[in-house]
Amino acid sequence: MSHNGLAMQKRSDSHLTQREKEVVRQLLRGGRVATIAELFGVSPRTVSNHLKSSFLKLDVHSQAELIELAHSEPERLGIEEEAGPLAQTELAELQKRCERARDRLIARVEAAYVDPPTLSQLRAAVRAALPLDAERRRDWRDWLEFRARMDTQEGLVGDPQRGIEEWKASNVDRVSRLQDAGMVREELDPAEFFEAIGALALGAGARLLGAPSEASAERELRMLDAFIDSIGISESEPTT
Repeated sequence: MSHNGLAMQKRSDSHLTQREKEVVRQLLRGGRVATIAELFGVSPRTVSNHLKSSFLKLDVHSQAELIELAHSEPERLGIEEEAGPLAQTELAELQKRCERARDRLIARVEAAYVDPPTLSQLRAAVRAALPLDAERRRDWRDWLEFRARMDTQEGLVGDPQRGIEEWKASNVDRVSRLQDAGMVREELDPAEFFEAIGALALGAGARLLGAPSEASAERELRMLDAFIDSIGISESEPTT
């Protein structure tokens, strides 16, 4: 309100640019800065700049506020056609893509394992899971989008993540076998290791989606290799 009690006029520069609208649309679809940057072929910083500009124009202070405004006042953003509920057919197709991505992930990782077990197989398995080529980047984008929608929408069933968790649980014995062979520290808890390497791989994968270059891939792989090597027993250490 102004000092004389009349409502203040909205800022004349509150209209979003076409690219800012596209970024908001992707947010409504469950996208994140890294995945939106990959989709548009720009840097995450550029996407963040579009968001900051949108915040300023619309007088909001976070992505959550921006999404809420887009749902409640889509005409103010000029995206009326994007603010309604997502079509069930679109969600169903995304879920199917995620299920296929899960199956490809499991097949790639399983192919990295051969007897007898070694730490190098763990390294190969992690590489097989990361978004290091076009197909795997598409799979990761679909997966992150679906997980984001799972967080914001009710009524989604058949979460492909459940299949991943069941598969991970069945693979804990691989680390136990490495312990039995004297290659991995006895005090290591295999289940905790898989949780830790899973979290590290998820972070590395998200960063690779945002900056898919040979240099960034090499940096992430060195970090993961160092973690895997840290659980091993060197030749000079006793295996007791």
